[in-house]
Amino acid sequence: MTREDPPHDEGAAKAEGGGPGGGSPGDVPPPDKLRRRIAGEAGRLLADRGGDSRRAGFRAARRVGRGWVPPWHIPAPGEIRRETERELVKGSDTEASRLGGDRFDALAEIVRVLGTVRRDRVKYPEGDALEHTLQVFARVSEECPWDEELLTAALVHDVGLAIDRADPVAAALEALGDLVTVRTRWFVEMLPAATALHAGTLGLRARHRLEAHPDFESLLLLESADRRGHVRAGEAPTLEEAIGVLRGLEGGEAGA
Repeated sequence: MTREDPPHDEGAAKAEGGGPGGGSPGDVPPPDKLRRRIAGEAGRLLADRGGDSRRAGFRAARRVGRGWVPPWHIPAPGEIRRETERELVKGSDTEASRLGGDRFDALAEIVRVLGTVRRDRVKYPEGDALEHTLQVFARVSEECPWDEELLTAALVHDVGLAIDRADPVAAALEALGDLVTVRTRWFVEMLPAATALHAGTLGLRARHRLEAHPDFESLLLLESADRRGHVRAGEAPTLEEAIGVLRGLEGGEAGA
């Protein structure tokens, strides 16, 4: 994969012709304000153009900093994600109710940003990664409507694409933290292995380990839903409806 921006350990973002003297010192805001401005600009870039948080942070730093920006002033993906989500829901009912929510609201905030991940329309006719995610959720729900942890995995399995496309699984697990259970994290982590198993490229030992796991069949269901979730204008719930299903399952309002 071509890297558009240098990794963090190569230093900081630089403007065209930049360096410590690349911009006008009087135009650069103080560090805290600089970080917030970079996060806000990155959020707008993602909402308008798509991409992932890592690259957007570097692009925004070049634009806002007008010169050399130390890497510790570049916002973390979570900060950029929150700004992106704010741009996506600006002026909507969601904006008024987003503060003070529970873990499901936090998950919705993370997943919503997938709407900025736009992919090749030929290979992915469903459009953006959020539409794909909701189609996967719908297909898993058809088979296991009672399994909250598996349904949660269906909803969050691709969130890393909006953070770092070079390593989306690790990015997803870091972003999700303790918002999901250990079992849900396992589904997200092992989905690439299940994809390789279906393609016939998974090694024999890895296959045996996967097949011995008690959730192997559920993982295969998720993998199948992931493959089938690429339908143009396919039937799927809204993000709010999907979150409502999960919240109802945790509260015991939905049964098998």
